Amino acid sequence: MRKTCFLFLLLLSSLSVLAVERVSLEQLKADWSKYTNQTVVLTTPLVVCGSFYDSLVLAPERLFCPEERAIGLADGDSTLYYELLAQNRDASIVVNCRNNYYNVRCGDKVKNIQARVTKARHLVTGKPIRTKHMPQDKLPKAKKDELRIVGANIENYFADLGGYASKRTTPVQQAMKTRKLVQALRAMKADIYALCEMQVGDKGPKMLLEALNKGGKKYAFVSMPLDNMDRIGGCFIYDTERVRTYETPLSAYKDTTSHYYGRMFAVGFEELRTKERLIVSVNHFKSKRPGRTQYDTNLKRMQNTDSLLVMLPQAIEFFGDSDILLLGDYNCNTQEQPIQTIVRAGYADMLPLGQANDYSYSYKGEAGYLDRCFANPSMARQVVRVRPWHINADWYYSHGAYKLKDKSLHRYSDHDPIIVDINLQSEIINKK
Repeated sequence: MRKTCFLFLLLLSSLSVLAVERVSLEQLKADWSKYTNQTVVLTTPLVVCGSFYDSLVLAPERLFCPEERAIGLADGDSTLYYELLAQNRDASIVVNCRNNYYNVRCGDKVKNIQARVTKARHLVTGKPIRTKHMPQDKLPKAKKDELRIVGANIENYFADLGGYASKRTTPVQQAMKTRKLVQALRAMKADIYALCEMQVGDKGPKMLLEALNKGGKKYAFVSMPLDNMDRIGGCFIYDTERVRTYETPLSAYKDTTSHYYGRMFAVGFEELRTKERLIVSVNHFKSKRPGRTQYDTNLKRMQNTDSLLVMLPQAIEFFGDSDILLLGDYNCNTQEQPIQTIVRAGYADMLPLGQANDYSYSYKGEAGYLDRCFANPSMARQVVRVRPWHINADWYYSHGAYKLKDKSLHRYSDHDPIIVDINLQSEIINKK
């Protein structure tokens, strides 16, 4: 009798497995009500667009922020902008799951997901979703006659804990962040690093340099002369055996009490081997609030833009060189008003020119450029290559919340660094 019951239950189980309907994403979205509360196998090959604590955002291909490709705020709302919003919504699906989100990254491939369809138009599964990792993004080396310059948002790097964004960071997490960041900087092998979100003052740079210079390297830093405070700013770290600074830094803001005095400034560098010079400006514009569109804080970001464009001609005269490279986190996608204003002022947006379908940041499953590289005409002619290095944006990130046993260089920030290789030529202007 028991054997008969067991065989009967096994038969029912087999029938239930066979009864699971195989559907494509298009079929599912065409008639959600038909499949609600049913378990289905999703046959459409999908790509991970966003990895979060309790869910994945999936689509047939990577999703991009509408502001990357649609007309920006300067020209008002566009039909294309709303079409892209609708396309992203229609192409994607959210799967609630119990994944080890630290091991899943954007770009991973997924197929044949078995899950229950909900009224909320999500899929729900109690099992982890297996993904196929894409190859790691490898960074080619710069040539011997090239300078490598990196722009990077290092995500609230503080030596003093307990304030602002560091209030939930423990000393152990701080040490891990430093280790990851040093590992990443060494792997980039840059001559100049233009960093955003470094604690204002000298404590943050000194803490990073202490770790970075172990092993015999000789890096130094330069930033705006400000007392240590609970505020983020910009900072340059440079290889003293390859380049030197000359003159003092020049800020885009005259008011030393402004939050942007230490966040937007230029520094003159001279390559020791050739004695050629260039000006590098690091800039960190006002951020959008989470979940807001291009309209949010646009006025402040346009004020940042205006201040920057006033400072740049002054920098040419002050540093006596016509080559200007602009790096940093502009908190704007490609078609937004601040970016287009900078481009119309004569500074080429180098990333979209070379990497039109790439990105440096991902938010809620949509990728785009927040980290930029601009160059004036004389500088643009000397740029050999420019690209983001995908070591952060594809992974789940929450400040101070990553696994302490993670030994990789990944996830030291939520932004990818921008790598720029240049071959300097003579563009020196005599000071008056």
